[in-house]
Amino acid sequence: MDRFDARDSGLIISPLTTGDCAAAAARAAAASLLFKFDYEYVTIQHEGNTRTIEVYKDADKCTRNEAHFYAVMEGGMAPDIREKADIHVSVSKVTDFRKVDSRAFMDVRYGNLFLYAGEGIGIASVDAPPARKGQASIEKDARKLIFDAVAGVCEISDGAQPLLITVSCPEGMMIAAKQNNALSAFMGGIGIMGNYGTISSVHQRDIAGSIENQIREQIEMGVKSILVSPGDYCADKIYEGIHVSLKTAINCFNFPGSAIDAACEAGVENLLLVGNVGKLVKMAAGIMNTNSYASDGRREIFAAHTAIVGGTSSQVRTVMGCTTCDEILALLNTWGLRDRVMASIMAKINEAVARRCNGRIRFGVALFSEEFGLLGATADTRNVLVKVSQEQYALSLKLK
Repeated sequence: MDRFDARDSGLIISPLTTGDCAAAAARAAAASLLFKFDYEYVTIQHEGNTRTIEVYKDADKCTRNEAHFYAVMEGGMAPDIREKADIHVSVSKVTDFRKVDSRAFMDVRYGNLFLYAGEGIGIASVDAPPARKGQASIEKDARKLIFDAVAGVCEISDGAQPLLITVSCPEGMMIAAKQNNALSAFMGGIGIMGNYGTISSVHQRDIAGSIENQIREQIEMGVKSILVSPGDYCADKIYEGIHVSLKTAINCFNFPGSAIDAACEAGVENLLLVGNVGKLVKMAAGIMNTNSYASDGRREIFAAHTAIVGGTSSQVRTVMGCTTCDEILALLNTWGLRDRVMASIMAKINEAVARRCNGRIRFGVALFSEEFGLLGATADTRNVLVKVSQEQYALSLKLK
């Protein structure tokens, strides 16, 4: 699309800043990385003014652990707008904190996010408050907006994943060199600047659409038996326990109910749902949105089933005082109740999923823990596993 089309069609109704463009690209990159759906436009509100910004995906720079988008400056102020600069943002998973540059910005509100200035962003050559020598020219309000853009995506995915946000402008050095009024305190590129604003929340329908698209892609490749997981956590334990790899799994994020619905609508024959106990144990109470901000109940579920299998009132109170599932499981193990409690929980999960799919699909659900491995499975899991493992292995060969 021509870079002027968005403005000509009235989508941009107030001037953009480099901060707006960076925030829009950051939101799109984070959503693509964590939820596998691609924004075409991102809307930012500034004191009643709406700025709808077109964003573009750079597919060549996207991997399993990184997403890369950019937005085009239109209608802003010099020096950043004169050459219609492309503001690029990559969002990548942090696997080793030692590799995060010490010059990266942080925000006290979001301990899992780091913001770094890449190619074409100006660097302070002297101490020029509020910037220090060597610090990137990314203004405070613009930084806050960029952090918010990514944090909004993290929040709906439970927010635990450490991410590095890298802002760059490939033409930045050339643009800065052409400006007569370039900031003398900064060298090597343009500034990322602009006022603080708000970005709308990620909508659940976008996530549901991502799940549907993942399932549709496998259906189109002839797959009728799918593997579903809320993420890669416990991947090694899952492989050790049931010998299936999550590399071809449908990512249902925090919405296993949406995955079940989509699979039934798509004509899937067998569905195997596997994942961490901290997420999927909530299904025993009929909870199909496992986001911690939306619902929890883990302690209550374990406490109730501890009582059901004959645990004492003291044991139930102790379970209610725990903070993690592994802590609860360790106690149950000590008391000799773990297997009975998990069998009771899996029976309730079986009932909840059966109600959801209403006989339209064969399913199995298996729960895992990093510490304890396979904890339990629903009644038909073994039979479903045979079909799923065969088809998913064949799919992995096709994708090589």
